[in-house]
Amino acid sequence: MRILLTGPGGFLGSALACYWAGRGHALTLLARPSSRLERLEGLLDGTAVRVLRATTPGEVAAAVREAAPEAIVHTACSYGRKGENALDVMSTNLVLGTALLQAVLDGTSREGTPVSVLNTGTVLAPEVSLYALSKTQFSAWGAALAASSPQRLRFIDLRLQQMYGPGDDRSKFTTHVIEACRRNEPRLALTPGEQRRDFIHIDDVVRAYDRILERREDFAASDAIDVGSGEAVTMRAFVELAKAVTGASTSLDFGAVPYRANEAMLCVAETARLRGLGWSHKVSLADGLARMGAASDPER
Repeated sequence: MRILLTGPGGFLGSALACYWAGRGHALTLLARPSSRLERLEGLLDGTAVRVLRATTPGEVAAAVREAAPEAIVHTACSYGRKGENALDVMSTNLVLGTALLQAVLDGTSREGTPVSVLNTGTVLAPEVSLYALSKTQFSAWGAALAASSPQRLRFIDLRLQQMYGPGDDRSKFTTHVIEACRRNEPRLALTPGEQRRDFIHIDDVVRAYDRILERREDFAASDAIDVGSGEAVTMRAFVELAKAVTGASTSLDFGAVPYRANEAMLCVAETARLRGLGWSHKVSLADGLARMGAASDPER
């Protein structure tokens, strides 16, 4: 299959790239000129994987024409955690994705075969952050464009829960906690930890994306599906388990940090549809955290 993948330098994008390249798909990676692809160094040496760079909508359209994808998997995003301003977040989370969709709509249609776009959505309410707002807005745009042009575009919004695993960015809560425990830091300041989250290991996420891609024709032109373990645990339980699997003596100071404004207190996937596609949750939270605890530092 011809797949165009955005965000190949990220945690999820790089994992998908390695998986699909290994399965023999014709893979084109779309990245910004400034994007670093260290996670893919081994993959890009001596393989048929192509890398295209684009910034403007015109460059994105040219990349889509060159790749001629049967499917686009969109993982590129900006969380706004690295000093990005509102325009930066909007450009990545809304403009880039819309440019991809418009390029598909402007392309030559193959009769009866729409291009399938798998979008990495969010389960967060739009008022939580600019990231959540822009991601929610793009999901709405994608749904509307696909509904109006089903012969050209199929848009599947993957509402991804709390993904984690070895090699994720240090800015992520899960990695921050496990690394603090691995370093045996004296104290870890935390919220009260009553929020319940659905943690899903990267290996299960990759298999979910692959199964949805394989079964894309089972989806409506404008559709959505939850991706998660289907189990919610409190943040407090997650942190306590991370401490236990690493054997840390770190003091867990619950309540030292206030909840953020509009904090979501429960996020959990409804997995019946995903399981109906033949997917199952395989990596338990204890096993996943043990793997992270044993892995090398993601920044080294």
